[in-house]
Amino acid sequence: MLSDLKPEDTKSAVEYLLKIYNGLNVIATQELAEETINIAQTKKTPVYDTLYIALTQKEKGTLYTADQKLCTTANTITNTKLLKPTK
Repeated sequence: MLSDLKPEDTKSAVEYLLKIYNGLNVIATQELAEETINIAQTKKTPVYDTLYIALTQKEKGTLYTADQKLCTTANTITNTKLLKPTK
């Protein structure tokens, strides 16, 4: 990427990326481990799917997924929206 930038644009690009990164709310998987396991066992759902559910629940957000099965399971726990392909 840096080879495609003009030298004068490199600094502003890096500053922009750092601004985006600093605005992220990073949550470690271990913070979600207990709830993730509880959901996985209760709903008989793979752990990798239940991580998304636990995170959405923790953040009081909306889980957007194109996976119908995940949407159905998650919707019993947290706010979930099924994404549909566009034509």
